[in-house]
Amino acid sequence: SLWLQGSATKQVDPSFRQVGDPCIWGQHHMKAEMKDMWRNNLILVSLLVIALGSGSFWTIQKWGNILSGLSSQETLGPLQLQVIASAFCLSPLIYMLETKDDNQPDEVGDTYDFMEKGDINEEDYTKDSIYAFFYSTYQAIGKAPSPSGTDYQFTFNTWGISDVDWIQNEAEPQRHGKAAYQGLVEFKEVKQYLAANPNPQIVEIGCGTGAGANYITQLLPGCNYTAFDMQHAAIDTCNKLFAQHNPRLKCEWVPGGVGGSSGGKSSLADASVDIVLISETHIAEATVGPEELAVFKEIIRMLKPGGFFVWGNALPTSVWHMAEPVMAELGMEACGRFNHTQGAVKARLEDKDRVDLYVEHLINWFPVTSVPYVGKRCAHVTDRLIKNFYRHPGTKLFEQMVTGAHSYMHLCHRRAS
Repeated sequence: SLWLQGSATKQVDPSFRQVGDPCIWGQHHMKAEMKDMWRNNLILVSLLVIALGSGSFWTIQKWGNILSGLSSQETLGPLQLQVIASAFCLSPLIYMLETKDDNQPDEVGDTYDFMEKGDINEEDYTKDSIYAFFYSTYQAIGKAPSPSGTDYQFTFNTWGISDVDWIQNEAEPQRHGKAAYQGLVEFKEVKQYLAANPNPQIVEIGCGTGAGANYITQLLPGCNYTAFDMQHAAIDTCNKLFAQHNPRLKCEWVPGGVGGSSGGKSSLADASVDIVLISETHIAEATVGPEELAVFKEIIRMLKPGGFFVWGNALPTSVWHMAEPVMAELGMEACGRFNHTQGAVKARLEDKDRVDLYVEHLINWFPVTSVPYVGKRCAHVTDRLIKNFYRHPGTKLFEQMVTGAHSYMHLCHRRAS
């Protein structure tokens, strides 16, 4: 105790300290413990970095490719969507899209870049993957604000049309999508048929969320409507938002799609359907090939003699020229065509503020887009991808409607009686 008191009051000459001095022993012991602690901490940190790195690499490899890495056979929950978005933002895909230079000329020879126009080649993505992400996200986000101040659920994943007598006023946020659906039952022969057959069986191939299907059942209160889609998330939304409240609407998941690449069949009997409807479904995007022929043949199988196939979409103008002779070869009779291209261009211009607001709302729903540097880059890439798919003004797919490379058509064909 005296030694301790002395050491606290005056400086001790190191030459007086002996090997067995407790102060020297304590210092050596403390240094040894510190070395062990730092060595152990370094090992733990190294293991943590390796684990996080391996986990991040695995996550990015598994979930980062939104364009082609997801499956149509599941609905992605909110947590899964956050993991996928984070993996996408941290993946090499962002840089690959930013520096993309393999832009291909379109049908009229024009080329577009990705960072400005959102151009992406057909072979760069699969519809299974992008729509698995879109439909799951629409469902998870819930209601969103609109320019009119009305909150709404984004359910019409359609470009839509304007300049038609039945367009609703601006208070309806998704009026252009509704107008496109209604246009498919506005053909003269279809209206005459419905007047004589007020309780038709209607089928939709590629129904998406089921919003259009539900709307048609409101326009035609005597109909029974079966809506098919290959996306599990879309059918989940169709059932949750619409079918459970609408006894005349049935939503069915068809893995691989009706007809489609897997040649899937619907659950309906031969010659049992009055009208088959397709609205802006992901087929015939470049040509009328084996997949489209399989879809058409399945439609004809379902249709009653005298039944109708009504089809609307914005597609390469050359594809529309291919489609009509193919339908004739399959024994279908033309019963009307409307070129709504100018109305579709106007619809996208009228809808610009709503889409801008929704895409901003969607991007902000993912916290990873707020991360410095990485988030800003990811947000811009995501904005370009989504808005190009929406044919938003300033994007490649919008410009192609303006130039005439693509046309928005409504076609009517009838099975021979």
